[in-house]
Amino acid sequence: MKNNSFLKGYTIVMIAGTLVLGFLIYKGRSDFNALQTSFTDKKSQVNRLQSSQLFPNESNLEQKQKKVTAYIGAVDKLKAKVLEGQAPLKDELQEQEFRQVLNDETEAIAALAAKEKLVLPENFAFGLDAYNQGKPFRPGALSRLEWQLNAAKDFIKIAADSDIDSIDEFNRDEFQEENEVVKSEKKERRTGTRRSSSSNRSKNKSFANPMAGADKVMETYRFTTEITGSYESLTDFLNGLAASKSSFLWVRKIRIENESQSSPRIGDAPGPVPVPNTVPDDEGKTPMIDATVLFGNEKMRARIVIDAVRFISELAATEEEKTASS
Repeated sequence: MKNNSFLKGYTIVMIAGTLVLGFLIYKGRSDFNALQTSFTDKKSQVNRLQSSQLFPNESNLEQKQKKVTAYIGAVDKLKAKVLEGQAPLKDELQEQEFRQVLNDETEAIAALAAKEKLVLPENFAFGLDAYNQGKPFRPGALSRLEWQLNAAKDFIKIAADSDIDSIDEFNRDEFQEENEVVKSEKKERRTGTRRSSSSNRSKNKSFANPMAGADKVMETYRFTTEITGSYESLTDFLNGLAASKSSFLWVRKIRIENESQSSPRIGDAPGPVPVPNTVPDDEGKTPMIDATVLFGNEKMRARIVIDAVRFISELAATEEEKTASS
């Protein structure tokens, strides 16, 4: 009996092992066949690619040329549209004329601010205070100063139309043509910076500057301002900058904070007060205002860095390159 039990158990184990081994052999064979098929397909694909004609061929080259031509045409149309809506430089502008323009525009902006209840910095002069204090004008800078003044004027008008409460600060960065000595130094530094940045790009493309070479197609005139207003007026102001049809005003940096840095405390809110201009009822009771807005009426203060952008036409760019080379 014991021998029969042992034989039965041994037989069952052998059968089970045979079945498991057969399954593993079958699965391994299937995996091998799949790998072999994949290898054969990849080998056929490699052989086909190696025997194919190298690209680009004439057909692909023709299609590429059509796309490039269409792209250049679209860029030229965009360029023409941009230059069409941009005020040109007044190269013949003289110092006396510019001083008259500056005085007239300063008075006009002061009148506009008073009408719209927009508070401007004391003795506001579009950031040109240094010239009012005796700094000499460079002949090559007058046309650009006048162009920049118009961009700043558009900025003030947008702020007034947006119901901004006050422009608390307005500073303007000087540009190259305003200082002949600084002009050559900046040019050398810019050339050196461009050379080093290109070497950095060759080492690591992730550090490529997306604005590299932008000075060939545009000039930027930067000013920094600080304004105060409600949330709604600040939103309208930013939308107005983006939608301006007179100037290209690009917001480069913005920092916004509440004018009040502390939250309301118990007792800060006034108690129920009578509704203004109401008559008591027969019982002598007057309707009362029993709700107070705690959040949402705060003034916002924003510090913004803005670039007024002037796009350069091909003719202007060629003339500037000739002047620089001479």
